[in-house]
Amino acid sequence: MYSIALTGGGTAGHVIPNLAIVPELLKYFDKIIYIGSVDGIEKQLVSDYGVSFFSVNCIKFNRSNIISNIKIPYVLCRGIAQAKKILLKELISVVFSKGGYVSLPTCLAANSLKIPVIVHESDFSLGLANRITSLFAKQVLTSFSETKGGVYTGNPIRSEIFNGNAALIKTKYGFDNRPVVLIFGGSSGSLAINSAVYPIVMSLTKNYNIIHITGKQQVNITTHGYVQLSYAKNICDYYAAADAIVIRGGANSLCEAIALRKKILCIPLPKGRSSRGDQSENVNRYSETFLRVLEQSKLTPTTLLSEIDLLFSMPDTNEKMQKTNTNAIIVGEIIKHVH
Repeated sequence: MYSIALTGGGTAGHVIPNLAIVPELLKYFDKIIYIGSVDGIEKQLVSDYGVSFFSVNCIKFNRSNIISNIKIPYVLCRGIAQAKKILLKELISVVFSKGGYVSLPTCLAANSLKIPVIVHESDFSLGLANRITSLFAKQVLTSFSETKGGVYTGNPIRSEIFNGNAALIKTKYGFDNRPVVLIFGGSSGSLAINSAVYPIVMSLTKNYNIIHITGKQQVNITTHGYVQLSYAKNICDYYAAADAIVIRGGANSLCEAIALRKKILCIPLPKGRSSRGDQSENVNRYSETFLRVLEQSKLTPTTLLSEIDLLFSMPDTNEKMQKTNTNAIIVGEIIKHVH
């Protein structure tokens, strides 16, 4: 009997790709578990997939407060010990990691137990956790063919995103025949994007129906053709309803939007305390052919309105995207290294 532990978290971007390959994993593994953080988003997301969830202690490297990182060795050691117990009890054959600080205790525990670890990186360059894990991983898989030091497989994509119900959303909100623009800034929202949207809601709704996923930051605005949500659990239906999408530059939402052949405006998170610049790297890979880019330093209500208008003058170039079953390719690479 083969069993696999999935790990990764901190943001939905590290969790959703793991869950995307669950249907394919079920063809080969008798048991699938997920190891995440005690209070992270991963537990909430995993519950919908019927996968058993286990938690361990973990801690994020803090780029803005270096002193706080003094706690990392203690918390990490505790998390590794907890992960070892889980891996042994559940008789895990292989660990698949999508990265993020949540993955480190489980990957280090697996390595000490000589359980093979497979790493997948969604971004153009490896994040800190994946760079550490790659030193002992049996294989590193990449989403971009240009990424060095790994095997190119593409990025996992949820099959359900291709089956969204556009009519459900349009009927629910009473949308007319104007194009629908979906705007969101990641699982926790984006204050910068939200602040640029709010002043131009009335201008936007002259030509478009707007779906704005804001995270926790919201302003009380009520007007026909504008919908404000803190979170969309059924994002697949919102994707289906959208003619254009305004997003950051996270690899997963970017790959999904491209796979759906949407018109895309990216506003990547700039390099700084909260980002290593990975979103700009991701976006630059596609910018010449599949999307428009608005740098955050140039983001204003005026430039955002102008860029959304320009989206609808773009030709439909996304037909160039190659259709491949990336989920099956990734699971095939995992199977090669099962004990």
